[in-house]
Amino acid sequence: MPRKITTDMMLRMPPEMHKVIKSIAKEQGRSLNAELLYRLRQAYAAEGVIIEAA
Repeated sequence: MPRKITTDMMLRMPPEMHKVIKSIAKEQGRSLNAELLYRLRQAYAAEGVIIEAA
């Protein structure tokens, strides 16, 4: 089976932002990581940059 390659990174954010994003992720049925990836893809798509889902 092919090995999936990901990149780990640390991200610092204000506690209130973390709280809001985590709450939205839960409402949407996504993990915090999945919500951040979804939002990044949406933001870049709005600028015409398409990032394929892994």
